[in-house]
Amino acid sequence: MTTYKELFGKYVQNYSSDPTSTDAEGQIWYNSTSGTFKTALGSFGAWASGGSLNTSRGTLGGAGTQTSALAFGGYVPPSTTPSNASESYNGTSWTNTPSLNTSRGELAGFGLQTAGIAVGGYTTAYSAATESFNGSSWTTVPATLNTARNVLSAVGISTAGLAFGGATTPGTVTSSESYNGSVWTTTSPTNTARYGAGAGTQTAALFFGGYTGTANTGATESWNGSTWTTLPASMNTARRGLSGAGTQTSALSWGGVSTAITGATELWNGTTWSTSPNSMATGRRDSTDIGTQAAALAAGGDTNNALSFTTATEEWNYGVIVPVAGSWSSGGNMTNSRADGTGSAGTDTAAFYTGAGTTPGSDTSTENYNGTSWTASGSLNTSRTQSRATGTQTAAICFSGYLAPSATNTGVTESYNGSTWTSLPASMNTARRDSGGFGTQTATICAGGSLTGPGVTTTESYNGTSWTTVNSLNRSVRNTTGAGSFNAGIMAGGDIPPTTTNMETWNGTSWTIGTSMNTARYGNMCFGATNSAIISVGGDQAPGVIGNTESWNGSAWTNTTSLSTAKADGGVAGATQTSGLVAGGFNTSNASTNTTEEWTGPYTTLNYKTLTTS
Repeated sequence: MTTYKELFGKYVQNYSSDPTSTDAEGQIWYNSTSGTFKTALGSFGAWASGGSLNTSRGTLGGAGTQTSALAFGGYVPPSTTPSNASESYNGTSWTNTPSLNTSRGELAGFGLQTAGIAVGGYTTAYSAATESFNGSSWTTVPATLNTARNVLSAVGISTAGLAFGGATTPGTVTSSESYNGSVWTTTSPTNTARYGAGAGTQTAALFFGGYTGTANTGATESWNGSTWTTLPASMNTARRGLSGAGTQTSALSWGGVSTAITGATELWNGTTWSTSPNSMATGRRDSTDIGTQAAALAAGGDTNNALSFTTATEEWNYGVIVPVAGSWSSGGNMTNSRADGTGSAGTDTAAFYTGAGTTPGSDTSTENYNGTSWTASGSLNTSRTQSRATGTQTAAICFSGYLAPSATNTGVTESYNGSTWTSLPASMNTARRDSGGFGTQTATICAGGSLTGPGVTTTESYNGTSWTTVNSLNRSVRNTTGAGSFNAGIMAGGDIPPTTTNMETWNGTSWTIGTSMNTARYGNMCFGATNSAIISVGGDQAPGVIGNTESWNGSAWTNTTSLSTAKADGGVAGATQTSGLVAGGFNTSNASTNTTEEWTGPYTTLNYKTLTTS
């Protein structure tokens, strides 16, 4: 028997822990800790959330790659209103670009972000129009399809494209045409009249799935530059409205409608289709067809087969690296149940929560957290609820709030050294409750809040000695928290009223209106170090406490893993976007709680497999 050393020139390596470099792909090693032989396989695929489109739509066209894409046209609400909207994607967020010249839905696209083609579709009639994009504007070109149609597929680059399939009066077609950058030329037809999905190039394409006019199909055809050939291998799930990407021998298909909307994903290896165990997070039909089998992009689409168009974007990655989603896990319980205030700060392993205390009403008690358990600490000098705090477990301030006995707001400020609270001579200029705040013990921003009712825009800064009124928020808000640093903070959610998705960023001098959150809520809890890396979690939708979690990357909000138990108006701590905690808060029964959940942000690992004998 040939040995491993004879094959590879060296012995199997012995490691106490699994290697983390992607160089481990395809290698075999012995893990001495687990006592097993292991390898890392380059065959894991998964979908992850990307930045949301600015315009919700379906049946849109697409071009480019996963990190440099273009999305254009499509139908927008209400019903099937053709759109001329165009957006570019940088791998993180979508940016509006100049619009198409012809609004249309059910069109096709191919090419690159800076050299894209939009073709066909439907306006008030079947379209043969072709437009080219040069990275800055769309131009209607003289070349038109020989067969005007919608729901067609297209592949290739701007000077060498292929369009095939689709529908026109009276139904689905076999039409296939090639494009040389100047003119469309009719080629040999496909074998099955249908609209489906495609992959490949002008001379080596693949046509798969779709609808024949009477039934869904999983049929697969290949194109060699002159002839379409029906292949023996059909897709595992026949469906229409699916999307596709890749090459003739390495393709990817996702989404569509079988008996219902699906997020099913299949991979083509040149011979057969295999179903991935990982479906899309949001099943949909008629999303963009962008990318490769290893890195695809699905944006927009219809999520319920009833013209419910979405802005959601998902990114598919296939290889040795496995993305692991962020997650919440249980931490230690507080001694007291607390809610209706977030006089809390610190990190997930060194936090404190003060005031808002025991049910009912406000109190002065404080608890410290060490990453495992909560212990009693020194009491506030002023009993309050709906207060805010900034800093660390050993150097913090608590400010603002509501004095329950006298039913008045307060601007009283106290400092904390980890065990004792000290009243400071400096009170806020505007006493308030339910404000947002972020910063340190000697450099804090407090914004928004409530005086007697609706939210306010008032902002104050604290320098360790006194409070100073600075530039106001652009929009009033109350019942939210802030996060970030003194010169780079954020305020998100809250209510004006009503409940809002509003977000603003602070640059040390002024506030700028930013991208709205995906879910409106107040009483949400935010943590993170800067205004480009924030987590917003939980809150109340009035009515209805939720556990929804969103991640902010400086340009877009992305939905991620929800809390195990929905809560609002709790304590929050976390110095980074990848580690934090929420504690206490109101549950769905509007009762104060003492539970803690700890956040571990998303990360990547390798696709490790343990080798066994049989």
